[in-house]
Amino acid sequence: MTAEPRATLGRRLVRAGLSLFRPVIALNYAAGAQTRVSAEAPDDAPYGLIEGPRVLHLLVVGGLSGSSIGVRSYELGVAHQFAENLARATGRGVEWESLAPDRPRLHGIAASVRGLDGLGSFDFIVLSPGVMDVLSFAPLRLWRQELERVLVFLAEKTSSRARVLVTGVPEVAGYAQVGPMIRSILHDDSRRFSAAVAEACARTPRTEFVQMPQVQKMDFVDGAFNYASHYRRWGVFLASRATEHLG
Repeated sequence: MTAEPRATLGRRLVRAGLSLFRPVIALNYAAGAQTRVSAEAPDDAPYGLIEGPRVLHLLVVGGLSGSSIGVRSYELGVAHQFAENLARATGRGVEWESLAPDRPRLHGIAASVRGLDGLGSFDFIVLSPGVMDVLSFAPLRLWRQELERVLVFLAEKTSSRARVLVTGVPEVAGYAQVGPMIRSILHDDSRRFSAAVAEACARTPRTEFVQMPQVQKMDFVDGAFNYASHYRRWGVFLASRATEHLG
């Protein structure tokens, strides 16, 4: 009866200690040859328009989804792939925008979202929080509160037709260059943070939790991770969810 509380307390103490070394651990994650955050972001325009009638408007913010790292153009990133597949499925025009905040943790994403003009014009907003927060061993309670505030803000500032899709926190443990104990904590934290996302979405109007497709063998070419393949599959997935909401 007492082993589990002791283990939980022990992990809390370890997390507190690890938070002091968060810059080093995050850097090791970003520098690893097999990681998905080790590449640079494109430098072309992070927005565009697929022409057609009754134009839909979509925004992708934060995480891999918003940054489009690892590809030479934002047209190969999630937002454009989402738009292209949505236009194909609906026959409508789609205006898309991708936003990668300078500060990749949730408080940076939240500040970027609050600073946006014209939130009421978007039909779909994809929000991808959590990866850098998990890697930074952020306190879950404070993180959950910040996420809930962001989702309420979006619910208040977007139109009644809009849908906010919030992605689950992907599993990062297998891509961090750390030992078994820290890898186990990262694994648990990814699940805990994702559960917090799902709970926050369930309490917020017009907000939906989505678990993005996981990395597959097809996402690797000659042993190297193929970002374009992964983003393409994410775009197909998001377009299918959006099409369902459009009826």
